Amino acid sequence: MSKIHKNWTKEMGVIPGDVMRLGRELLETCPHNIKGTARLNYCREIIIEGSRAMKEATCSVTFREAVKVSLRERAGRRPSTLRELRYVCKRILEGSPDIAKMKLRRIKTEHCYNVLSSLFPIPRQFRKARVILHSIFACGIRHGWCCSNPVDGVTEPPLAEVEITALAWEKLRKLVQKAREAQHRPCAAMLGVMLWGGIRPAEAQRLRWEDINWEEGIILLPARHSKTGGARCITLHPVLRRWLTQICEGKRRTGLLCPRSWGNRWSKLRRESGIEEWQQDVLRHTFASYHLKHFKELSRLQLEMGHSSLELLRTRYLNMRDITKEHARQFWSPKEWC
Repeated sequence: MSKIHKNWTKEMGVIPGDVMRLGRELLETCPHNIKGTARLNYCREIIIEGSRAMKEATCSVTFREAVKVSLRERAGRRPSTLRELRYVCKRILEGSPDIAKMKLRRIKTEHCYNVLSSLFPIPRQFRKARVILHSIFACGIRHGWCCSNPVDGVTEPPLAEVEITALAWEKLRKLVQKAREAQHRPCAAMLGVMLWGGIRPAEAQRLRWEDINWEEGIILLPARHSKTGGARCITLHPVLRRWLTQICEGKRRTGLLCPRSWGNRWSKLRRESGIEEWQQDVLRHTFASYHLKHFKELSRLQLEMGHSSLELLRTRYLNMRDITKEHARQFWSPKEWC
C-alpha cells in the first residue's frame, strides 16, 4: 500500500478497497440509461440528499418527548380540555409503545392510521383522537422536529348523524313554566341563555353575570369559555333580557350564572317537566330553528351560533318540522314567557 493510501486510511479509518466497493454499489443504484459524468452527478445527488436526511433525523425527538412538549405548551387550556388531551396521549403511549419510541420524523401516515383505528375504533373517538394527534405533529413542525404532518393523510370515518329536532312546543312551555317555580328558579338563568341565546351547556356553565352587557344588549362569550376557542357576541333579545331581569329582581348580579349542583338540579327540572328523553344540545337546536323561522336571516344566525360556515347549520341544526309561524312569533315574545 502506498504512503498516500496509508495516510488516507489512517485519517479516515477505512481502507481504499472498501471505499471502492461502496462506490460501485452506489453506481449500481443509478438508472442504466444514465452514463458517464451524468452518472457521477446522480450519485453525488444521492449522497447529498442522504446526508441531509440523516442530519434531519438526528434533529428530531421521539414521539413521547413531543407529547410532553405539546402538553406543556397547552397547560393553560381548560381543565376538561386538558383531561381529554392527557387521556388520549396516555392511551397512545401505552397502547403503542413502538410508536412512542420512534423519532417524530420517521412516523408515517400508515402508522398514525393504525394507532387511531386500533385504539379508537368508535368514529367519534377516532375523530377526537385524530385532532389531538394532529396537534402533536403540528407542535413538532413548529420546533423543527418534522417537516410535515402525517395525520393530514388520515381520512376521518363518517359519522352517523342523529337527527335532533326542536323541543316540542308543549314540552317547551312546560319546561319554562317549571323553571319559574321557586325550587327550580336557580336553573332559570341557565335555561334562558341556552334557549334564547343558543349557548352550549358547557359554555353556559362558564358564563358570568359580568359577561352580560345590558347597555349594549349583548352577551359576550369570551374565547376561553367558547367550545371553538373564538369569542362571540350573542344578542340579548327582548325575551331573554326580560327573563334575566326578572331573575335578578332589579339587583346587579355577579358571579356564575350556573348554580351549585347544576347537574342534579337540571335533571330534576327536566324530570318534573315530564321530559323523559333528553337530547344533548336540544335547546341550542331549538334556538336555531325558531330563530330562522322568525327572523329568516341565515347569516345573522351563523354569527349568533359562532359557526365558521353555513354548512353545519344547513346539515344539522335547521329542522323546522312542526314549527308554525305563530309559535315562532310567540317564542320570541316576552309577553308569552315573562
